[in-house]
Amino acid sequence: MKNNKGFGKFEVLTVIVLLLVVFAFIAYKFLGGASSQKLDTMKESAVSFSKAVTVNHNTFHNTENIYLGEVIDEQLIKPIKNPLGKGNCSESESVVHMRNGLPYVTLRCGDYLIDGESISSKKDVDIYKVSNWSEKKTNDDDEEKTFYNCVDNGKEVFDEYYEDLYFVYQINKKYQTSYFFISHVSKTCEVKEKKMYRTKSLFELD
Repeated sequence: MKNNKGFGKFEVLTVIVLLLVVFAFIAYKFLGGASSQKLDTMKESAVSFSKAVTVNHNTFHNTENIYLGEVIDEQLIKPIKNPLGKGNCSESESVVHMRNGLPYVTLRCGDYLIDGESISSKKDVDIYKVSNWSEKKTNDDDEEKTFYNCVDNGKEVFDEYYEDLYFVYQINKKYQTSYFFISHVSKTCEVKEKKMYRTKSLFELD
């Protein structure tokens, strides 16, 4: 059966399918480019974070391990928007470690992670896909880390558990102390710890 323009149902369906394939291909290429651009934006944010720390690292109490939250508190950088999802990049898991005068940057933005990179070129930067931290280990390849909180007057002080050096920073900030190591924090409150696990794999665009 043909419509009033002389096309049969089969021909019409064929045209529709071909159009859907073309649109799907265009959408795939567009989204792939957008993803690549967003990854570049994350790398550029890591470079900006690194530069803010390098220029001002003597400003901080611990000059060798400087977290994004500290740099924001000092108003040396604005919160970094997550270019790959909602919200901002993590202030407690993003850190610059200064080693022999060189910055090594870790930046976590949602499910994506730049991990301890000495950034000289965006092309040289690996990006990983990570899961949220969990108390449950899912497989033998899971990354493991210990996180901390403290108890004061029978209550946990912080709403979340932090990795060691950011935990020390938060204790110093709250109690006006000047600790460098987690072993000293027990002078102020009872330290609690949790072992946490996450999956981590190198991310590559298709």
